[in-house]
Amino acid sequence: MILAGVQHRLANFWYWHLLYWLSYLLVKYTHLVVLVPLQNEATWPYLAIYSLVTLINILCTGALGQHELLQQRPLLQQLKRLLLVLLPLWLLLVILRQYLVMHYASDMMYNVSSVLKYFSAFSLVLLPLAGWLAVFMLIKTNQLHYAGVLQQQQLAKQARQARLKVLRYQLNPHFMFNTLNALNALIVQRSGTAAEQLIQHLSTYLRHSLKNQQDEFIPLQQELDALSAYMAIQQVRFGARLQLCWQLPQQLPALRFPPLLLQPLAENAIQYSVAEVAGNICLQISLQLQDDYLNITLAQQGADAAAGWPGAQQPLNLINLAERLQLLFGSAAALTLSHSASGFYSQLRIATEALNDSRT
Repeated sequence: MILAGVQHRLANFWYWHLLYWLSYLLVKYTHLVVLVPLQNEATWPYLAIYSLVTLINILCTGALGQHELLQQRPLLQQLKRLLLVLLPLWLLLVILRQYLVMHYASDMMYNVSSVLKYFSAFSLVLLPLAGWLAVFMLIKTNQLHYAGVLQQQQLAKQARQARLKVLRYQLNPHFMFNTLNALNALIVQRSGTAAEQLIQHLSTYLRHSLKNQQDEFIPLQQELDALSAYMAIQQVRFGARLQLCWQLPQQLPALRFPPLLLQPLAENAIQYSVAEVAGNICLQISLQLQDDYLNITLAQQGADAAAGWPGAQQPLNLINLAERLQLLFGSAAALTLSHSASGFYSQLRIATEALNDSRT
C-alpha cells in the first residue's frame, strides 16, 4: 500500500515535470524559428543549444524533484533546499548557454562587453527554472495536503476501530457469573451430561468471542451459531421455563455479519422476558429478508411492539449496540426496542447492501 502510494506520487510528478519542460521547449522552438531568420542567422544551432540546455534541466531538476518529493519537509524548508541547488545550476547553465551561443551560433556579440553578454542569458535561463520551481512547489503543496488528509482519515479510522472494540468486548459479567452458578448446580446435582453440554455451549460461545477479535465481518451462520450456544446456556439455567421458537429460512442468505452484534439483544431478551417474569416463556427468534433488508427479531410471544421502550430505563449494552450500529452502518441500520407488560420485543434491521460490504 505504501509502495503503491510512492509510485503514484512519482508518476504524477514525472508527468507534470515532462509536460512542463516539453511545453517550454515547444514554445522556445517556435520563438527561435520565427525570430532567428530575421537576424540572417542559421536556426539549427540555436535549436540544438536549447535542446541541450533543456535536456540538462530535465535530468537535473527531475532527479532533484524526485528526491525532494519523497521527503516530508515543511514548505519553507523545502524551498530553501531547492534554491541551494537551483541557483548554482542556473549560473552553470548561463555560462554553458552563452559559451555555446558565442562559439557555435552567433558572432554578433563579440564586440559587446562581458556584462551585457551574460545579462540577457541570466533571464533567459532563470525564467524556465523559476517556472519549474513554481510547478514543483504546487505539486509538493498538494502532496502535503493529501498526506495530511490521509493521516486524519487514518486517525479517525483507528479511533473508530478502537471504539468498536470497546463496544464489542463488553461481555456481561453477570452472564459468566450466572453460567458458572448453573454449572455448579449441575455438578451438585450430579447431572454430568447436562454439565458437559453446558461446558460445550460455553466453550462454543467464548471461542466465537475470542476468535473474532478484529473488526471483520463473518458469515451470518457463524453469528447465529454463537447465538444458539448462548440461548442453550440460558435454557440450562432456566430449565423448562424458557422455550425457544426459531423461525429461520430453510437456506440462510449468503451475507456477512459483524460478530457479537446479536449478544446484547439476547441478553436483554433473557433479562426482561425470562429473569423478571414468573412462569413459562416462549421466546421467538426470527430472521427474514424483506425489501433488501435483513430483519432479525427477538420477542416474547405476544409482545406489544408499539408499547415503546422507556428511554430512562434503556440498558447500557443496548445504548452501546446503537452506537456500534451507527459506526458500522450509519443510516443503513435501525434498532427497534420495546418493553411492556406483555413482554420484550427487539428488531435489528440492516440493509443487505451494507452487509455485502467488501470487508472480509
